[in-house]
Amino acid sequence: MSQRSRKGGGTVFWDGDRGRYTGQISYYDEAGNRKRPKVHAVTETACWAKLDELRAELKKTGSVAPRDLTVADVIGDLLAHPPAKWKSPLTLINKKNQAARITGALGRVKVARLTVTQVERFLEDAAAEGLSADTLRRLRWMLRLAIRRAERDGKAVRNVAELAEVPAGARRQSRSMTLEDVRALLGLKLNTWWRAYIVTALMTGLRPGELLGLRWEDVDFAAGVIRVRKCLKALPDPAAGKRRLVLEDLKTERSRRTIQMPRQVAATLLALRKEQAALKLKLGAAYDLRGLAIVFGDRAGAPRWQQDVRRYFKILCERAGIGRNWTPREQRHTFVSVLSDSGVDIEKIADAVGHINSTVTKTTYRHQIADKVTAAATVMDAVFGEASSS
Repeated sequence: MSQRSRKGGGTVFWDGDRGRYTGQISYYDEAGNRKRPKVHAVTETACWAKLDELRAELKKTGSVAPRDLTVADVIGDLLAHPPAKWKSPLTLINKKNQAARITGALGRVKVARLTVTQVERFLEDAAAEGLSADTLRRLRWMLRLAIRRAERDGKAVRNVAELAEVPAGARRQSRSMTLEDVRALLGLKLNTWWRAYIVTALMTGLRPGELLGLRWEDVDFAAGVIRVRKCLKALPDPAAGKRRLVLEDLKTERSRRTIQMPRQVAATLLALRKEQAALKLKLGAAYDLRGLAIVFGDRAGAPRWQQDVRRYFKILCERAGIGRNWTPREQRHTFVSVLSDSGVDIEKIADAVGHINSTVTKTTYRHQIADKVTAAATVMDAVFGEASSS
């Protein structure tokens, strides 16, 4: 086996077992451990070139990242040691789904050889499948975080995910009901539960999960307010092998909010509470077995599945003659639209719907937010118009 060395440049030799040249340098890491990273190439010249890359990396960072580390490795490490804020089981499920999409496309690629172009092509392919811009940003964020962890541990020297641009992605056309739509819906012969649900959704802007997770203790009729504190979620139950409905605390301070209760909301909720009191007397101990005391439970006081509510809501919309292509969440869009058209400030709308800031509100409800910029021109014309024309 022939072997050639360069002073301070490492060693290159022919590896008969691999059928190619192998290069190696030697250095000591911060802990005093000796490291001997290797590279391989078909020609001796190419092997020396790869060694030069290792030496340049060593000079720049003080270490050499492993060449066999794959994207699947760094994503797997991130899932095995998730950030502390990934508390919710539902969040972990979503992150695992995102990880599966990343590793399915890039898993075998070596982190050291991953390029910006590869990441961007992956995101473009995902966009072509109809993924939203927000989902694409989350995919890039996860890949970037995983590689950043590898950088921290000296296993990567360049985070190409930070340089990749996110394509536009698909955008779902958000909609809100017109006043005629609302009148048609409320003009139906609705039972007490549905009238209270629809009126509360339209007039408070609560999310579907917040509505179904609303407890009677959060409804203060004396103060005339609703305190939004919980959300109903469907989480996996490993013991039962299926999902179960769980009340969870809201994630952010802005989500945990107190809102004034419109008179019509109070009236419909009082009627619902009266009906539930009668059901409780009738069923006795069989009513509300879990002791959740939720407002929008079923006739036995148990929480309702969102998909069941969504399915029947479509039927009601069809009966009202406004089409069945509506979802309960679009009542929230209607709430925002009414506030915006009435001149309510965007920051106050953001507070009402529990967004972390008004930028989220503008992005999510861009079709519902009235264009207030034009109002400035109207004011300027009114104030200065006469002076400029004289």
